[in-house]
Amino acid sequence: MDLTEARGLLQAESNELDILKVALSVVYDDLLVLQVKGTSSLMACAVDIMTWVCRLEKEALRLGITQAITIAHTHYDDNIDFEAMSLGFMPGYEPSELDDIEATVTPFVKTLVSKIKDMVLPERE
Repeated sequence: MDLTEARGLLQAESNELDILKVALSVVYDDLLVLQVKGTSSLMACAVDIMTWVCRLEKEALRLGITQAITIAHTHYDDNIDFEAMSLGFMPGYEPSELDDIEATVTPFVKTLVSKIKDMVLPERE
């Protein structure tokens, strides 16, 4: 490989890295991630984005569960043992029984998701 060819390959790779930096910047902006000074390496940026996405997922899960339990409370007032419910499934059910229950509630879950998704998921422009 001669020097001209090597320069061409390096320039092409440099151009791809510049495009990747711009793409990461767009993702940062879209996810509202604060870019810390001194974290300009592509790897650091990618790690920051993944960390932020994990936080968003956990917050969306927490908000979704909060909304579902709040909705249940509005229907049943104080007739729900929230402490027991926070422990998970009631003991004694077989996995196949839980699968059947899940199949039964799935259409209702879809309806509820359509009603609360704007409260739980971050707004996208």
